[in-house]
Amino acid sequence: MKGRSRGFTLVELMVALVVVGIIAATASANYVAMRSRAREASTKANMHVFQMATEDYGVRYNSVYPTNASQAAALLTQGGSTFRNPFTGTTGSSQAWLDRPTWTTKLTTGSTKSGIVAYGDSVGTKYQIASRGATADLPIILSSGR
Repeated sequence: MKGRSRGFTLVELMVALVVVGIIAATASANYVAMRSRAREASTKANMHVFQMATEDYGVRYNSVYPTNASQAAALLTQGGSTFRNPFTGTTGSSQAWLDRPTWTTKLTTGSTKSGIVAYGDSVGTKYQIASRGATADLPIILSSGR
């Protein structure tokens, strides 16, 4: 009587590897897209944090808003040193936030760096906050209520 060996054939192993490969490719593509969306969401959260610092400044200085981004950043935790760009992990002026020295309605960041938050003011009476996503400025702009 001949003993029959049991196990998987080469074809069965190859089919299993192809299925695992397809699942891995799909999962990694979804992971990359989700990571990009999460970074853009963090950039929007950074915009809100910067807006809260700007409004805090306005409360402290009798409804006068900061005339540059550094004044608002000074009110962030540890003077803005913990305010991080979600795409690069960097902090500070021109890395996580920047000042737009000229007032334009519909503020643009003027930057090619992803995750940057831009602040523009109209001589302390109005402000706008814009930011850049992965490839372009985000369509949301935060502004003063005036």
